[in-house]
Amino acid sequence: MGDNSNAVAGNETSPARTGPGTGAPDAWLAQAIVRESSEAIVVADPEGVIQVWNSGAERMFGHTAAEAVGRSLELIIPEKLRERHNKGYRTTMATGETRYGDTLLAVPATHRDGHRLSIEFSVALLRDAGDRVVGISAIMREVTERRTTEKALRMRLAELERLLPQAAASQT
Repeated sequence: MGDNSNAVAGNETSPARTGPGTGAPDAWLAQAIVRESSEAIVVADPEGVIQVWNSGAERMFGHTAAEAVGRSLELIIPEKLRERHNKGYRTTMATGETRYGDTLLAVPATHRDGHRLSIEFSVALLRDAGDRVVGISAIMREVTERRTTEKALRMRLAELERLLPQAAASQT
C-alpha cells in the first residue's frame, strides 16, 4: 500500500492545507473520518501487515498506532485462530473475493494485555485503479460486555426452561 507516513493516527495532512477549496477534499475528509471515528478502523496490505490503525483501534486493543503499523494482524488475533485466519486471508487476497463483504462478523480478539475481547466488524476489499486487491479494511466495535450479558441471559433462560416442566407438574 506504499508509503504509510500518513497511516499513523495523528500524522495525517492538515485539513487547513488540503481542505475544501484546495482541490483535494477527498483526502483530508477521509483522513478526518478515520482519525476521529470512535470505531476501530484498521487497514492491512495483502500480506496482512497493518497499514492504518486509528485512535479507535488504539483504545480497543491497547496498542498505539506506532506500535501496530508495520506489524502483522496476528497482533490482535487469538493464537488458536491464527492459522484459520491466515488461510482465509491468503485465499481472499489471491482470489480477490470475500464471502464476508456484506456480513457483520463476530469474533474474539486479543487486547495488548492479553485479555479476550469480543468484537463485531465489517470488511471491505481495497482495490487499485487496475482492480487489483491492494488490501483490506475493517471497521470494528468492541462488544464484550453485551456478549457477556447475552450469554448470562441464555444460560438463565435455559435454566428456567429446564425447571418449567417441574413447575407445571407441581401445579397439577
